[in-house]
Amino acid sequence: MVFSAMKVIIVGCGKIGYTIAKALAEKKGIYVTVVDKNPDIFESDVEPIDAIFIHGNGANEKTLIEAGAKDADLIVSTTDADELNVLCCIMAERLGTKHSIARVRNPEYMLEYNELWKDLGIDVVINPERQTAREISKILRYPAADEVDTFVGGRIEMVSFKVSETPGYFVGKKVSELFDRTMGILLAIVERENSALIPYGDFVFEKSDTVRILGRPYHIMKFLTHIKRRPKKEQQVMVIGGGRITHYLVELLNRHMMKAQIKIFEKDREKCEALFQTLSLAGLDNNCLIIHGDGTNEELLIAEEINRMDAFVALTDKDEENAIISLYALQTGVKKVVTKVNHIHLSMISNLGLGLGSIITPKNITANTVVRYVEGLTGVIGSNIKLMHRIFSSKDGNVEAIEFQVNKKAKYFGRPIRDLNLKKGILIGCISRGSDVIIPSGDTEIQLGDSVIIITKNNDIRDLDDIIAAK
Repeated sequence: MVFSAMKVIIVGCGKIGYTIAKALAEKKGIYVTVVDKNPDIFESDVEPIDAIFIHGNGANEKTLIEAGAKDADLIVSTTDADELNVLCCIMAERLGTKHSIARVRNPEYMLEYNELWKDLGIDVVINPERQTAREISKILRYPAADEVDTFVGGRIEMVSFKVSETPGYFVGKKVSELFDRTMGILLAIVERENSALIPYGDFVFEKSDTVRILGRPYHIMKFLTHIKRRPKKEQQVMVIGGGRITHYLVELLNRHMMKAQIKIFEKDREKCEALFQTLSLAGLDNNCLIIHGDGTNEELLIAEEINRMDAFVALTDKDEENAIISLYALQTGVKKVVTKVNHIHLSMISNLGLGLGSIITPKNITANTVVRYVEGLTGVIGSNIKLMHRIFSSKDGNVEAIEFQVNKKAKYFGRPIRDLNLKKGILIGCISRGSDVIIPSGDTEIQLGDSVIIITKNNDIRDLDDIIAAK
């Protein structure tokens, strides 16, 4: 992707802020300014990055002006204080910054889809713990999936899998025989012989194909179970650590995983009681067993039948503990193991060949979310692109999934899709409207305020109106 010049301000240079600043500074044409009130933070023993560093309070008007807020394209506030992050974004946008992202961690605050954030002028709210839980949830829900991409804050997902693993269902059959709108999913693209095809009703599947489907997590789970890509038996999950990530993970598994029994170990009694109270109030404790105990205690793990678990997740605050207990879980025969790592470099783990299962790093997950948002903005500041995913790449071209927000400038909303003269290689994949997710038909109308996901083989789609062919 070609990046246009952008000015980005990062407030807060902790683990999350530094990782975001480093990732953006490595992109061509992005100029990064980092603001932190701790003067020693810039002298710490970290890898240097190509950015301007300013000592000051990110909620101070003079500091923001010095950082370039009057003509910045984006501010990302990542301090440890939720309220400060919100204030920084509001002040920067009042000064002239075009877009804003605030880190908000408190689960008591209404996140992501609350209209309040939009009214305040904040474009994106990120919660590292919730995003980490979402990544873990995807790994547990789709163990056989090759890739999982998320849209509309995780409400819509795109899952890829190989036809060869369920040939009896697909091979030799047409799309029209296997898919319809009542399933709540859309067949987005089929990869065949290093090419990406947008399949229509008469498309016939072959054994070498890779399929990508789009829809709500629940409907995708239901479809995968139907084609025997998901086990029907109750899934047993063991989690070590009872922090915020665990709370969000239980919530997501309850919402999207039809059958799951979860055992949670936490050695801090106060954390145990707080987690139990939180889950009970939310009505999420029916399928959970919270155990006050040390997850590194072998006798306790054996007593709780770790060898019978379908999945194991290590979420303590210590990387070393997570690594050791994950290795132990793998040794007992657990098929799916997820290990949280915050401080140890992933390259070191890879070089050691430890084989810790699926490794997740909260700071990298958050940084990737911001980078993807920036990629959607790059070159199109002021357009209606929210997120842009490159889902396939080859010598013949790329396929992108682009999430658009329908604003008042859009020319073609309020008309049936069948009346729109779409360009070749364009598929309107999914529409999010309020709490509804719509798999569109020819009668569907795109409305003001919708989030629309477009699947495109055209590299020139940078605005929703670009999907319409010239007369």
